[in-house]
Amino acid sequence: MEHNLFISKFWVRIWAFLIDSLILGVFGYILGLIFSNFFISLGESAKLIGWIISLAYFSILNSNIHQGQTFGKKWMNIQVVDITGNPVSLKTSFIRALVYTTPFFLNGFKIPGLHTFSIVTIIQGVIIFTGGIGIIVFYIFNKETRQSLHDIIAKTYVVQEYRNNEFSFMPAVKKLPYYITGGIFAIVIMTSIYGLNSNSEIKKLVPVYEEILAQDHISNASVSMNYSSLGNSENNRLSYTVFIKVNKNLKSEDNNNSPELKKAVGTFINSKVYETDNDILNAVVSSGFNIGIASQNYSYSFSRPIHEWKRIYQQ
Repeated sequence: MEHNLFISKFWVRIWAFLIDSLILGVFGYILGLIFSNFFISLGESAKLIGWIISLAYFSILNSNIHQGQTFGKKWMNIQVVDITGNPVSLKTSFIRALVYTTPFFLNGFKIPGLHTFSIVTIIQGVIIFTGGIGIIVFYIFNKETRQSLHDIIAKTYVVQEYRNNEFSFMPAVKKLPYYITGGIFAIVIMTSIYGLNSNSEIKKLVPVYEEILAQDHISNASVSMNYSSLGNSENNRLSYTVFIKVNKNLKSEDNNNSPELKKAVGTFINSKVYETDNDILNAVVSSGFNIGIASQNYSYSFSRPIHEWKRIYQQ
């Protein structure tokens, strides 16, 4: 189809994105100062707040309501338009923003009731991760139209404000970004399948993780295992890490005597998944919030042999 548009240059669009990110970050920081405890109480769900704010920001400002220009695009003299050069409707802009923001706000988001190795969780992770990578791949390798994945789906273009005096045909998108994204998708699937079948040692920790995550005031948790070297291969022993994020402010508490820490350590010890009492248990307690556009975190860690944890908490 004919057009008289100048496609936005690579770095101009990057600068516009950085300006928009700064604006959203400052706004998120102010919200964090006012609603810190509320965001902490929401746990992982707090990230949805930043997602909604970003969706509204990009949907409204990139539509015909604001001439297809966020504040960053306005500053850099570029705009979002259709092939005719007109700003798009709010509906189209929303679809574009939804595709654009979802991979970055839902990456790592855990669906309640599902554990790390469930099929649904793995499929969710593969799709969201590949979508995020695809957005980057298309923007870098689609040099003909500079449409990223969200632009292709919404049939939009990011162009300079001024127009060409002559009309020309919009070039077709080359196949290379499709091949690269498809290859990454295949690699991620194969890696996930291999990990699902080979991590028998890790999978035995899943029931422990689920029990800890179900405890009161814990919004996120993880349990991992590796080897701790003591300089002599015969004395190498297993090292476990229990991470918990609590949905309350830790600043004013004695975290060494935190009831959440004590209960999580007790759950791990009672599970008997470790080999000997000489194995190391690292306990990490974290508090804070992440709303996607701003975050604040505090963490405290304690590392002791399991027999010492037993002595302290009288297991």
